[in-house]
Amino acid sequence: MKGLHSVIDALRGLPDELRRKVLRRALAAGARVVRDEAKQHAPVLSNERPVPYRAPGTVQKAIAVRTSKRARRAGDVGVFVNVRPAKKGQRGATSPTDPFYWRWLEFGTTKLEGRGFLQKGGQRLGDALSKFTQVAGPAIQRLNRPK
Repeated sequence: MKGLHSVIDALRGLPDELRRKVLRRALAAGARVVRDEAKQHAPVLSNERPVPYRAPGTVQKAIAVRTSKRARRAGDVGVFVNVRPAKKGQRGATSPTDPFYWRWLEFGTTKLEGRGFLQKGGQRLGDALSKFTQVAGPAIQRLNRPK
């Protein structure tokens, strides 16, 4: 990518708190590109064979961009795209809002071939990088502008 080194150099000149804020916004913008692609390829339960305790679109709605706790604890900024689990009181195999079965849909089982919807989203990382530079560049320029 052209211009990425200049973005990194400009980021090093910012105070830590502002750098984290700019990076988090830019990373999230890039990750939303991946999230949208993964949502587009996520399987949705059809109404042909309804399951009484499964709501259509549960996995698709649960695909989200999340902030990385591990990176934050290390003093870095990180985001990832993943299937968000159900809240504590709503978990369980018969809960219509728990997408616990996303792993089987993504990676497959011995009898079911995986769909790879998150992996298909990961194929858009080049577009995500360009979105990152589109968001980070102007934000850094705004912050570095003399007042």
